[in-house]
Amino acid sequence: MKENPTVLTPIYEKAWREPQFKQSLLDNPLATLQQEGMTFPEGLNFIAVAETDTHRYIVIPVEGSPDKGAETLLEYVRSKAMQDGEFKQSLLANPKAVLSEELGQAIPENVQVTVVEETAETRYLVIPPQPDMQYVIERAWQDPIFKQNLLSEPKSTLAQIGIIADENQEIKVKEETDFQRYILLEDEMKTQEGEENDPLSALKVKASQDNTFKQKLIQSPKQTIEEELGFTLPSWVEVEVLEETSNTSYFIIPHLPSEEEVESEEIMAVTGGWRRRGRWIRARGSWGVRFGRGGGFNYTSRSGTRRWSIGW
Repeated sequence: MKENPTVLTPIYEKAWREPQFKQSLLDNPLATLQQEGMTFPEGLNFIAVAETDTHRYIVIPVEGSPDKGAETLLEYVRSKAMQDGEFKQSLLANPKAVLSEELGQAIPENVQVTVVEETAETRYLVIPPQPDMQYVIERAWQDPIFKQNLLSEPKSTLAQIGIIADENQEIKVKEETDFQRYILLEDEMKTQEGEENDPLSALKVKASQDNTFKQKLIQSPKQTIEEELGFTLPSWVEVEVLEETSNTSYFIIPHLPSEEEVESEEIMAVTGGWRRRGRWIRARGSWGVRFGRGGGFNYTSRSGTRRWSIGW
């Protein structure tokens, strides 16, 4: 089934927030989709599968034109498989090896990849994994309406995609811009793995251990950062420090840098490396940083080098 985000997004969202609906999709996809108002030609059969963080699917469509403007690696792979029979057979036989070759790096051992091919009579519906907060960031970057709803009604917007906040927890959403940045002081702040050498993380840990320093950081964030880290922030950038409490959590939509502003490795750090510890997040099902989601990879083709995102 050729993916149409506009049509399928409400289906995915309902599956994420309603386990019974998801099971109905898996058990009887055609009838369930028809009940949701979708129509299909007579004789068409549907197979529905559910992805997890460690099991992904690639569907080779039976119809449609190859996507010459593919933006993600998976779009490129699907398009190439539609044009190149030998490549398609290799992809069907050993998908991880083919993807690893295209990426130029190995896919994690714990990630399973299944490739399925549609026919004239059979279509596949792939239900994406339960969304995590990384998904929320990327969706906010790509979907202005979703972002506005997230800013104005965060709890109900998150609940719409199956991410449930504790009833007594207040959620406040802030959006960073070229001129406004935020520092979040989390409740029970600790340095996470990989952040030991991050000066800003060290600053936040210091604030959690020294109340006098924390108050100074809250009251004069730019001056304190400059004094502690030894550099001058641009005059046009404002910095606000947000402090979480047992009843109030903040969600920050990071500034999306342009390709001119950062290298692809830095983009990966922004999108693929973002993590949110939050006791108020209780998604139905497992959630966490997904393999490759939003990450950038340099892919060298005959036409030159371009940045691929894997699209998972």
